[in-house]
Amino acid sequence: MTRYLLDTNIISNVIKQEPSDALIAWMTERHDEDLCIASLTLAAIRRGILEKPVGRKRDMLEAWFSGSEGPQALFVGRILNFDAEAALVWARLMAEGRAAGRPRSGLDMIIAAIAEANDCVVATDNERDFVGLRFVNPMRG
Repeated sequence: MTRYLLDTNIISNVIKQEPSDALIAWMTERHDEDLCIASLTLAAIRRGILEKPVGRKRDMLEAWFSGSEGPQALFVGRILNFDAEAALVWARLMAEGRAAGRPRSGLDMIIAAIAEANDCVVATDNERDFVGLRFVNPMRG
């Protein structure tokens, strides 16, 4: 069974008031245990919430983030870290991008490296930055 590392943009879409129908259908067809997130995604989501102005929207996001439907609860045991193995993969991916004349985003390559180190496919709608890597765009339907 294939495991997927959900990019931050996937989580952001899922929690929208009107998420992508194609994404919801794709996720419904997967087993929960095959869907993971990176610790970097957890950090990016938290940062996004903290940078919002104080108010109703931020309060709603705070409640979601820390509640039973938040990423820490939903992905318990499936939050993958940037460890030594992923660090070595990241270095290779960054060097390959530069050698090919296509410098890569360091943050996107952290996601890619964590995915590769954990034998996952990246699920993202950011196809441009993951060209040549193992990824799927679940919002293509």
